[in-house]
Amino acid sequence: MTLPAFAITVDGTRDPGYGPPVAVQTVETQFGDASPPGALGGSELDAAYAKIEGGRLYLLLTGNHEPNFNKLDIFIDSQPGGENILSATPDYDFFNGSVWISSNLQGLTFDSLFEADYHLFSRWGGGGSPGPYEVDFVDRAGGAAALVPGSSGVGSATVGLVSTGSIAAGAVGPNAAGTALTQPLHFAINNNNAAGVVGGTGAANQAAAAAVATGMEFSIALADLGSPGNGAVIRISAMVNNGDHNYLSNQTLGGLPAGTGNLGGDGAGGFTGTLSGVDLGSYQNTPQSLRIVVPEPTTVVLAGLAVAGMIWFGRRPKGQ
Repeated sequence: MTLPAFAITVDGTRDPGYGPPVAVQTVETQFGDASPPGALGGSELDAAYAKIEGGRLYLLLTGNHEPNFNKLDIFIDSQPGGENILSATPDYDFFNGSVWISSNLQGLTFDSLFEADYHLFSRWGGGGSPGPYEVDFVDRAGGAAALVPGSSGVGSATVGLVSTGSIAAGAVGPNAAGTALTQPLHFAINNNNAAGVVGGTGAANQAAAAAVATGMEFSIALADLGSPGNGAVIRISAMVNNGDHNYLSNQTLGGLPAGTGNLGGDGAGGFTGTLSGVDLGSYQNTPQSLRIVVPEPTTVVLAGLAVAGMIWFGRRPKGQ
């Protein structure tokens, strides 16, 4: 028998295998509306797609990421424990001469069901001529230690606003207490979206947002997310931040209510130096984290395994 094929290529473009989005943007962007290929000054998160297959989590966030070293921050809750309110203790990303800028995340509060275990973040620079896309993956280890496992990698040279790459298994990031990866983490950006949400704070055109097919894509082994078992729930909280992790835009998935501007560090657009005034749990009318369930083996796959077993049994050498 022929088993159904599943293939997601991590290239920053939506594949049919993702199915429908798990979240669509609800508010226009206040971090600029990019219009590539010429005008790259803007970031937006239009929709989120997630799929678990072959022991890996695939995640696509359609939209744009401005090449000015602003961060795309993605937090993952995939095992018991974690941080509902981020601590200032873990030291990673970049040392600014005084502190590691990860400490600026302190005080960020998630919705009541979310406890961050892992931090996946990306950046690129170069303005009108973007450089390679850069990605880091950190195990925050409950927020209690300064030195935590982390891994980082740099993508290919950007061609046509597309950069792809992988963080190698065993790679060690800046100031990390060893690697966070036992298997490669794949990533890509395709920054060619010129549609989706527009600039402002009004209600997003969700049909336009859902129509966007390019953006930032990642593939992570479940083994590097604490090995959540069949039926386990993985939650994801994604947001566009500034380069120092301390001034949040209004582009999050799940989305914020229509009328919401940039959150900044105080939740109202003010700069405070940290995110201690941002409480995503205060927006109860719009879920602030995405939810995906680790699937049970499908009937078709089980049937295929059974058939394969019968074929092997029928061909086994005598005496076995």
